[in-house]
Amino acid sequence: MKTLRTDVCIVGGGPAGMMMALLLAKQKVNVLVVERNMNFDREFRGEVLQPRFVQMLDQLNLRSYIESYPHLKLKHGAIMKDSAQIEEFNFTAIDSKFPYAMWMPQPILLQALYKKCQEYPSFSMLFHTKVQSLLKEREEIKGVITKNAQGENLEIQAKITIGADGRFSTIRQLGGFELEYDFYENDLIWFTIPHPKDMDNTLRFYMSKPIYLVLPKYPDLMQIGLAFPKETWKEIRGSGIEKFRGTLKDLNPLFHSFAEELQDFRAFTVLNSRVQYVKEWAKDGCLLIGDAAHCASPVGAMGVSLSVATAIVAADIVWIGLEKQDTTQEWLQQIQTIRSPEIRLFHRSQIRIEKLAIRHTPWLKAIGGTMIPLFIKTKLARAIQRRIFLMPKPLPIDDSFVFEN
Repeated sequence: MKTLRTDVCIVGGGPAGMMMALLLAKQKVNVLVVERNMNFDREFRGEVLQPRFVQMLDQLNLRSYIESYPHLKLKHGAIMKDSAQIEEFNFTAIDSKFPYAMWMPQPILLQALYKKCQEYPSFSMLFHTKVQSLLKEREEIKGVITKNAQGENLEIQAKITIGADGRFSTIRQLGGFELEYDFYENDLIWFTIPHPKDMDNTLRFYMSKPIYLVLPKYPDLMQIGLAFPKETWKEIRGSGIEKFRGTLKDLNPLFHSFAEELQDFRAFTVLNSRVQYVKEWAKDGCLLIGDAAHCASPVGAMGVSLSVATAIVAADIVWIGLEKQDTTQEWLQQIQTIRSPEIRLFHRSQIRIEKLAIRHTPWLKAIGGTMIPLFIKTKLARAIQRRIFLMPKPLPIDDSFVFEN
C-alpha cells in the first residue's frame, strides 16, 4: 500500500472543506482534500447563499472573485397567503453593503474554490476516493486509509484529519463522535420547473397546506420545496401519482404544466429536514466541521453559510495549532467554543419554526395574513432579520487570511 504524508487531510470537498483547504493552502500548509465523487458535477439543494455568506467573502477579499462566476443576485423576498402577497422584504433595507443573497449552483462555487486552491503548490486533491478506516496511534487519529475507483488502497498520514463530509459523515462514524441531538420531524420535497419569463427573481414563502418555498434557480429555473411531516411522503406515494398531480394543480397555477407531464415520482427529491449537533467536534488529531458537526435544516437556507463560517474559523485555529505543534482535542475544541453559541441559536430557532409551521399550518394560515404584515414592520422584526441574514461582527481570524486583489 502506498503512503502519503500531509499536514492536513480534509475528507469532503463541499463548500466547508474547499474553503478550509483554500485558506490553509494560502498559509503554505500542506493540505490534501479527499472527495468520494469523481467531480463537482452533481445535484445539490443548498445553493442559496445568504448575505452573511457575501459578508464572509468580503472579509476574505474573495467577493469579486466568486461573483465573477455565474450566479443570480436575490434582492427581494415575499410572504404569500395562497396566491396573494401579504408582505415583502428586501435585503437592501437590511444592509446596503450586502444587499442581496446569491443563488450559485454549488458545482460552480466548488469549481471556483478549487481553481483558487490550485494557485498554491501546497494544495492537492484526490477525487473518486473513499475513506475506508482511520489511522490511530493509541487514542490519537493520525490520518485515513482510502480506496480509489481502481480499488487501490492509499494510506494518508496527517497531523490533523478534518471531517467535512456532510450530515452522513464517515469520519464522524469511524471516529466515534456522538450526537448531542438529532431533530427530525419534517421532509422537504424538491422539484424544479422553468422560470416564467414574467416573474422576477424573488424568494417566495407560501403559507398554504402544505407550506412551500419557491426559489429562483440559476440560470432560468425555479426550485420548489414542499414541506410535509415525516412519513407523509410515503403516504402520498402510496396514493398514486394521479392524486398528487391534482394536489399540485390546486396548489399553484405555476405547477400546472409540470403536473400534467408527471408519470411517476422520479422528478421529486426528498430531503430529510434534520437538525443535528455533535456533542464534541474534536478528538486528538481530528476535527469535524460543517454539516458533519452541526447540520442545519433547510429553514432559512442557512446551512452553507454556517458551515463555511465554521471552516474559516477552523482554518485559523488549525494553522496556529500546526505552528505550535498542538493538535490535541483541547486545542481544536476552541473552534466549537467560538462557533457553538451561534449554531445553537439558529438550531433552536429552526426547531421552533418547524414545530410551529408544519404541525400548526391551519392556525398559522388563519392569523398569518393579519399578524405577519404588522410584525414585519416593527423594529424587532428588522433586528431579527439582520441577525439572521448578517453576521454581527467579522469572524475572528488573522489578517493574513485576507487575499490580495
